[in-house]
Amino acid sequence: MDTYDQSGHEGAVCAQDPRTGAVEVMPTSPSYDPNALRSARAYRQLALHAPGRPLVNRATQFGYAPGSSFKVLIATAAIDTGAFTPESTVSGRDNVRISGVPLQNDNNESFGSITLTEGLAKSVNTVWAQVAERLGRHTIARYMGRFGFDRKPELDYPADEMSSSGEYAGARLVAPTSRVVDVGRLGIGQDKLEVTPLQMAEVAAAVANRGRLMAPRLTDRIVDPDGRTVQRIAPRQRSVVMKPSTAAAVTTMMEAVVNEGTGTSAQIPGVQVAGKTGTAETQIGTAINNVWFIAFAPASAPRVAIAVTLRGVPGQGAAFAAPVAREVIERLLNG
Repeated sequence: MDTYDQSGHEGAVCAQDPRTGAVEVMPTSPSYDPNALRSARAYRQLALHAPGRPLVNRATQFGYAPGSSFKVLIATAAIDTGAFTPESTVSGRDNVRISGVPLQNDNNESFGSITLTEGLAKSVNTVWAQVAERLGRHTIARYMGRFGFDRKPELDYPADEMSSSGEYAGARLVAPTSRVVDVGRLGIGQDKLEVTPLQMAEVAAAVANRGRLMAPRLTDRIVDPDGRTVQRIAPRQRSVVMKPSTAAAVTTMMEAVVNEGTGTSAQIPGVQVAGKTGTAETQIGTAINNVWFIAFAPASAPRVAIAVTLRGVPGQGAAFAAPVAREVIERLLNG
């Protein structure tokens, strides 16, 4: 399926069935015509000189900072460890000092003491940076590992065409426990994070599947030259990320994002969507961002988990990525 409107931006979509891990959608932009690769010379020309590097699969390679979509992972760790509940309150004032440096909320909005549910719905940076600092880098590292960060995905796809999602120092993957990591800014999906849509779809999928993360897969069965099925590929559980009660709580929080928070543009009539927007600044002082939306639906019995990212757009995830996710979810649910 390759129907989403990329509007000329680099980006990708990855959608899974959270119950089985089956990858159902994995388009990337810019794309290319495979018929153009009929010679080694044509391949080199496309690989080395075509604008936008169309041979890169942006669903699985060379990730971007996830921005506030990463707050779903922090919410999971906060609630699953018992350190917080959805109704725990944290100061949402602007310019809270994080690692000794003031941190701004979007549009420099300042809030009083608000619940974690409100903090996720309104995507309050200072709330989640403080939560991350209180959890600590070792706890966050443990949950990142459960979700599949810091290693290549367990996808039946060429390993050299997949990237590990995590914190990077230059080209080197570093542990979330490293001293070079600003844990507060890690908690809001910034710092040195580079993640792929496949990884963020798995974050949504684990919450959707009551805390159980299924290994992603493209292959359903293997057939012989005569078309006979010789092997069926069964779903496989990769990890237990969180307790079912935690998944239920985080689902309710993500529903609030779509119902009344930053993700209202992902609403689908008659279908409850649970989601989270993300906007990562790429040029300080401008409105050019890498934007995200992760989600699953229907929230009560999920059949689709999705991550959408677009690079270098003049706006936020709510305006650019969430409508793309809504369109793909509708097509999959009605297909």
